[in-house]
Amino acid sequence: MTVYGFGEVLLRYTPPNYEQLKDANTFKVNVGGAELNALVTLAQFGHTTEMLTVLPNHALGHLALQKMFQTRVGTASVKYNNGRIGTYYMEESFGFRSGKVIYDREHSTFANHGEDVMEEINAQSGDFFVFTGITLAVNTMIRHQIVDVLKQLKQQGVNIVFDINFRSNLWSKETAVPIIKSILPFVDVLFFGKKDATHLLETNDLDDDIQTCAKTIQSEYDIDLMASSNRNIEQSTLQGIMLTKEKYIEGQAYTYTVLNRIGAGDAFMAGVLHGLNKAWQPEDTVDFATKCSVLQHTTNEDALSVQESDVFNLSTHFGELKR
Repeated sequence: MTVYGFGEVLLRYTPPNYEQLKDANTFKVNVGGAELNALVTLAQFGHTTEMLTVLPNHALGHLALQKMFQTRVGTASVKYNNGRIGTYYMEESFGFRSGKVIYDREHSTFANHGEDVMEEINAQSGDFFVFTGITLAVNTMIRHQIVDVLKQLKQQGVNIVFDINFRSNLWSKETAVPIIKSILPFVDVLFFGKKDATHLLETNDLDDDIQTCAKTIQSEYDIDLMASSNRNIEQSTLQGIMLTKEKYIEGQAYTYTVLNRIGAGDAFMAGVLHGLNKAWQPEDTVDFATKCSVLQHTTNEDALSVQESDVFNLSTHFGELKR
């Protein structure tokens, strides 16, 4: 079984010590991207992975490639083209000061040529094809071709995994909704948030809870499995939920501390996919995935890079010094 991730690989520039962007003289550089983040975690759990992306053939593209080598993410399907790598600048929140993100990813190699990767997807029956709404947002050609690609993959017995992950600063709701609705009938595993139901797809009222939202979307699009990680800001807890065709599961709520929010949803996705591939019970899968997300909040990296045992030991060693 191979997990394919289809999306843009980015460089993240972050000033040190919670500095504001306007005051920054130096930046830490991280390699990431939603799909890559999930693959990095899955590779650490022992899964075979392949990144489907396009990189520039210069030093910054090589930096991204080196990250994949280091984390054992497959690169056989990576293509190269002239151009630039997508970047974004992040100002970390501190106290009452909100964080800030500035994207600089227009006309990147993936934005201009990402559709080239779809010509040679060598997925087999039982494999997983993972992508997010961000992929659809940054490359307009992919939007026009994605339904045909998904049809072909479904015919091959490939499991389609989609995270709605709507970003209003990358594309408008008016543009996004018809595209997202066109692909949902092909999705086997959907990651979503309550606002995706109430504000984006408008399948639900604002007063509907997450369970009602999940059941409404599942019923309308016949999706086998849906999952979501939900923060309670007031209580500082994180709770995962899952809806299968048989039952709805609310996982344990874990208290968490935020060092970094980047990649927390991607870690949750990786945890769910790991549990599915291990054929765990849904309750165990949700719990494992939530722990993955909690752990990701404690690292400055874009992707969770731990062993399966580290996740299982979360509750045992929370706040302790392991010797």
